[in-house]
Amino acid sequence: MRASTETVRLLTEYYAAMEANRPREFGSYYAEDMTLTFGNSPEIKGRENVVAAFREVLDRVASLGHDLVNAWEEEGGVVFFESIGRWILRGGTVIEIKAASKITIVDGKFVDQRIYVDNAPVFEALERESA
Repeated sequence: MRASTETVRLLTEYYAAMEANRPREFGSYYAEDMTLTFGNSPEIKGRENVVAAFREVLDRVASLGHDLVNAWEEEGGVVFFESIGRWILRGGTVIEIKAASKITIVDGKFVDQRIYVDNAPVFEALERESA
């Protein structure tokens, strides 16, 4: 079924904190023992490690915003959604990337997040920008 208004609000607020690069705020959505998996990359375990992984990427760009396209919610706090990530590089280049994600939310906290995306165009642009 479609995600509830409350879930869409939670995701929107989470991504607003990420776009503003406020690690303490976006990290507050994570359970202490949460897991994060980006596609085929190794799983990252623990809130602080997940925050550090996102900070490493966010500190390389001017901002990363997300537009939710569609969101569905299942029993047990499982949320699937499509989004468009809008990367703004420090030199002003804007790159939009489509993604699909699955987040499991328990007691208002993310316990698992899986992101399926190909960010290669962003990293190629960052390499060109730093050359």
